Amino acid sequence: MSRSEFSDAALFDEPARGLGEPGELLVGLTEAQAAAVTQRGAPLLVLAGAGSGKTRVLTRRIAHLLATGDARAWEILAITFTNKAADEMRRRVVDLVGPAARDMWVSTFHSACLRMLRAHAEVLGYERGFTIYDQADAEGLVERIMHELNLDTKRLSPRSVAAAISAAKNEMLNAARYLEVHAQDPSRTRIGQIYTLYEARLRTANAMDFDDLLLNALGMLRADASVLEHYQRRFRHLLVDEFQDTNGVQNELVMLLAESHRNLCVVGDSDQSIYRFRAADIRNILQFEERFADAEVIVLEQNFRSTQTILDAANAVIARNARRRAKNLFTEGEQGERIRLYRAGDEYDEGRWVASELRRLAAEHHLSWSDMAVFYRTNAQSRVLEEELLRAGIAYRVISGMRFYDRKEIKTALAYARLIVNPRDEASARRVINEPKRGVGAMAQARLGAYAAEHGLSFAEAAGHASAAGLASRALGGATRFSMLLEELRALNNDLSPREMIDAIVRESGLGAALREEGTDEAVSRLENLGELASAAAQYESLLEFVERMALVSDADQLDAGAGAVSLMTLHVAKGLEFPAVIITGLEETVFPHRRALSDEAELEEERRLCYVGITRAMRHLALTHAWTRTLWGQRVDALASRFLAEVPAALVQDLSSAPPLRRGYAHDEEGFVGRASPYAEGRAFGAGTAPPARSTGAELLGLVAGDAVLHARYGAGVVLSTTGEGARARASVAFDEHGVKQLVLSMTPLRRA
Repeated sequence: MSRSEFSDAALFDEPARGLGEPGELLVGLTEAQAAAVTQRGAPLLVLAGAGSGKTRVLTRRIAHLLATGDARAWEILAITFTNKAADEMRRRVVDLVGPAARDMWVSTFHSACLRMLRAHAEVLGYERGFTIYDQADAEGLVERIMHELNLDTKRLSPRSVAAAISAAKNEMLNAARYLEVHAQDPSRTRIGQIYTLYEARLRTANAMDFDDLLLNALGMLRADASVLEHYQRRFRHLLVDEFQDTNGVQNELVMLLAESHRNLCVVGDSDQSIYRFRAADIRNILQFEERFADAEVIVLEQNFRSTQTILDAANAVIARNARRRAKNLFTEGEQGERIRLYRAGDEYDEGRWVASELRRLAAEHHLSWSDMAVFYRTNAQSRVLEEELLRAGIAYRVISGMRFYDRKEIKTALAYARLIVNPRDEASARRVINEPKRGVGAMAQARLGAYAAEHGLSFAEAAGHASAAGLASRALGGATRFSMLLEELRALNNDLSPREMIDAIVRESGLGAALREEGTDEAVSRLENLGELASAAAQYESLLEFVERMALVSDADQLDAGAGAVSLMTLHVAKGLEFPAVIITGLEETVFPHRRALSDEAELEEERRLCYVGITRAMRHLALTHAWTRTLWGQRVDALASRFLAEVPAALVQDLSSAPPLRRGYAHDEEGFVGRASPYAEGRAFGAGTAPPARSTGAELLGLVAGDAVLHARYGAGVVLSTTGEGARARASVAFDEHGVKQLVLSMTPLRRA
């Protein structure tokens, strides 16, 4: 048992060193921020609006706990959602209180769970050196299982099955429970059977996928009372950032760890909950006060980032959402310039205007390229923007394109490293046994897999019995060399540093030689990438520690790269960032809001939150664009300006466009909002029995009642549960066979009677 993990008594008797006076930590805070820092005695919910200084509040609260003696550093667990945010929080606390803060756990959920699982893996029957499977590994394992079951991977894709398994884990359903819940659904039953084998194969490989880190940590705490008591005693104060982004498993982990002492502080903003597609559950923050009847709630509304004009626009847009805790952002700073709106003829016109606007901002406001960012709803929109920026000679970087750690040569080298620390890792063994080429093709790998299963061996161990497994000729030689290579690398790992091990992997495996022999510019670049990987490994004490960290790297952790360039990114990636100037492009119905949100009120509210997040990234300058026509799915279509434009008060907008084409309407609604009239505004003109709006699907005129069978273009077959409203405001609650219950706005829903 290590001192850091288990020796609580020894930890609790050493006084904190180098802490300032508690009162000093409140200097410069607003009244609401100071209240959040000093609150004690009950669970605390801090509703922190965009740009309201929540990180400052969190770090000052931690420092205040230490300075007052209410907690020792090792009694604090602070959780956030990216490694970058965790590193920044830790650095700030160290700056405030000194080296004592280094004893805290400041990490992501996945990192914290991994740390607990490494210490107590045996509780769940794992070895401590277990491997973490990424998405590609998980999908590869699912595909192999499907081939073994003779399933058609064209009719049922491995990616969709892996996604269904991930969703089940986020709902805390293991394979047995999944089969029980979906016993009457043949397609789900088939997925459940794959899920059962998938779980078994992970166990055999001593591996966990990314979802397992959370689910298994929760299972471990529930299964072993002594382990749970250890962490409840160890972490007497629990702080969670971005609480609106937690899923069900994360929420249960938090509640379980805080159950005995209730010293829980969660910080978040329901208006910035934008990860529903990753299973984030907004109910966790909205229902916090129901979970803790005595919870204190502190609202942070003063914004320290944006001008009042930008904040007024954000407030007006998000006010249209029903599921939220009301707040109104304000600043004591300047009013700021109006928001610039450009209505482009098409996406190329939009791209050219974006380039010219970036040049204007650089010339008139003396901004550097790195001060500016361009946001879009989907990655596909970046292509035209990139073309136009290239033509204009503007340096740019695309954030969350192919990540460094997703490149083939990097994943291959890391797979070797994973196999060294966990010899049972099947996914890594299969990835590298024929990389570089050794003649161990698909047929040979199938024989090795069958031999491993029959004799209770790992895939890598089976390579050492290649002859018995039925391999011959070139495949036999390749598998034998591979087995010997692994033995050599594991022996080297006892003496070499992580950096030297990456160099050894590249050298001894033949990866480096193969790339040098290729001799192309791309091959040289890939060799440079492997050199950069070795440099990254130099920061770690052991190969296991390095492999763990690489498995937990996220898109947001790469945002410091490529200074001196305009940043291009999706709105989802933009969360947590800020820029002096922001341009949000593609504000059109079916683009933003996305087409899948138009028939689902909950998804539409999430799209509006995404718009709110995008607006509040801007500090001083904000521009919005939409195109009258755009190529979507290979076809040129007329576009309707986004309803979000119609929700921004006209007084805040400087419209730079000429009059729109006559065939497309332009309207101010009765509340003075600018833009193409939204479906909600248009709906006011239509009552029961009247003709629907021109772009209506007509579904509101079907006369649907509870019990009617219907078909949806995307969701398939379903049954109406209830209906409300009339005309363009008619809505229906429909239970779909494959997608559960959806709340639909009928005039915008491709729905028909079955």
